[in-house]
Parts: sequence; structure tokens; C-alpha cells
Amino acid sequence: MPRKLSHQRFRRKRRYGMFHLVVALIVGMLTGVLATYGFMKISLTPEEKESSIKTNLTGWIENARAATIPIVAVGSTDQGEFGVVCTLAVKIEPGDGYVYVGIDPTLVGFDFQDADRTAIKVAAKLAGYQLDADGVGLAGYDVKFIVVGPGERVRVEAIDGPSAGAATTIALLSVLENRKIKSGYAITGTIQEDGSIGPVGGVFHKAAAAAENGARVFLVPKGQSKVTVYERVVEQIFPGFSWVSYRPKIIDLNEYFAGYGLSVVEVSTIEEAASLMLE
Repeated sequence: MPRKLSHQRFRRKRRYGMFHLVVALIVGMLTGVLATYGFMKISLTPEEKESSIKTNLTGWIENARAATIPIVAVGSTDQGEFGVVCTLAVKIEPGDGYVYVGIDPTLVGFDFQDADRTAIKVAAKLAGYQLDADGVGLAGYDVKFIVVGPGERVRVEAIDGPSAGAATTIALLSVLENRKIKSGYAITGTIQEDGSIGPVGGVFHKAAAAAENGARVFLVPKGQSKVTVYERVVEQIFPGFSWVSYRPKIIDLNEYFAGYGLSVVEVSTIEEAASLMLE
């Protein structure tokens, strides 16, 4: 017999959807205002978009129990894959255990739901907070997440929702334990219910994005400070004809990004990551 949704969970799902709608409406309204204010200037430069995002997030978390953390992801176009840095903001307020998630509409294909639920369970246990009756949210508090993109429309691979799990847990711990996230740190990795950090894809591209955005320390899952990439090799068979192949090559990320001032550190658990990232 199919299991019925509890009334509480049904309300949670409705509010989850409504929050998406509200975020989309706000983004649309802001876009319209900016277009009107700029007269003929309908589109913003990437720098202007990034500045607008930071300003809006600052207002959203001001005077609240909140934190922001960079999320490194892998974007893709017809030309291939590349790393992007998004921003996750989390805010906790007295409430009924609801979990709200707002995703920037410019992030296409970003799946965050499993990551946020597991992160709440792990962070609550480590910080000594109780879960609500259905085991999804925090008892006595509402948790609100907003994920914003880098200021341009980016297709993000679905794997990067779960791979934001470690960063999400760190952000929640920062708020629950009233500890500051150190500047210049970034992390990638899935989060498991036992607090372990699992492997992810696209680590090379993510490390590159972290380095380009000023990170000094990039935490990765155990065993992923060395990655395999595939180099394109073109061999001419005879005039007018060539053979294209891809050869695997192992790259030590610490050696590769040393010139960028980036240190890549492997971590196995969220406790280990928190000891490095939180003040």
C-alpha cells in the first residue's frame, strides 16, 4: 500500500515550491528594474551581475544567523567543461522545522535537495541540535538556503548538487556553532550521514575555478588530490588525414596549481574539514 505524505511534509514541499517561485519572481523584478533604470542597457556585464548578487546576499543575511560559502561546480558548453564558483547562503530562523531552498534560475540542472537534507542531519548531530518530527529539518528552526550562480547562465552538471554536500555542512556548522568560515578556503565533496566525505567528479576543473577566484586552500575528498585527465592527441597518418585519440595523464593538483598559490588538501570527514575551515 503506498505510503501517505504527512500533512507536515506536504506543507514543507508546498513551501519549498513557493520559495522557488518567490525567488524567480524577485529575480525577474530586479531584472526589470535594472533594465528600466539603465534605459537602453538591457543586459549587465558579468562584473555588474556579480556585484548585484553580492549586494543582494549581503542584505539577505544581514543581522541574521547566517553564513555564505563558495561552491565550486563544473559547467559545460558545446566546447567542453569548465569550473565555476557559485555562492551558497544559509540562514537559520526560529520556526517550525521547514527547509526552504532557492536556486538561481541561471543555474540549469543544479540538483541540491539530497545534499541539503543530509547536511542538516550531520550538522545538527555535530552541533548538538535536534531534528524535527519527520527528521528533515531542525526542531524549532527554519533553515533557508539560496544558491546563486557566477552572474551568467551556466549549465551545471547534476553531480554538482550532491558534491556541494560538504560545503553545505560546513556552512551550517558555521551558523549553528557561531564559528566563522576562514577566508580563502573552498571545499568539494559529497556528505554521508556518518559524516564522511565522498568522492566527486570534475576535481581538476573545480580546483582551477577555486584558484582563479583567489582560494588559497582547496579541500578535496581522500584520494582526489591526484586526478586523471585525458589529453587530446592528433597524429597525422598521411597528408590530409589524421588520427585523434585521448590519452590518460595523472596530474598532481598540488604541483599543477603551485604557481597559483593554491594548496590542495585531502580530507576524509566533515570534522576534519571543519577543523581546517572554521575559526
